[in-house]
Amino acid sequence: MWEKLFDLMAKVFTLTANVDRHEKEIERLRRENKELLEVVNQQSAKIDVLVYAVQSESDKTKMWVEKEMLKFERRLPSGKVENEK
Repeated sequence: MWEKLFDLMAKVFTLTANVDRHEKEIERLRRENKELLEVVNQQSAKIDVLVYAVQSESDKTKMWVEKEMLKFERRLPSGKVENEK
């Protein structure tokens, strides 16, 4: 009977130690997760800035191409045949 009680107490202490260890590990993982989330948010913000910059540059390039095409079209003859008098 005393042996069973001793075994039960040993299991209780072992489980308590395991629970304490797991709680500390959970807290460590939560801190690490929070830090990683901050890094992800920072990188996401940087990506947003880069995407905006690329879109802006792309828009500038499109506008330049359209402007050059309009200049070129103005230099072409109209293509209409004029009647000679």
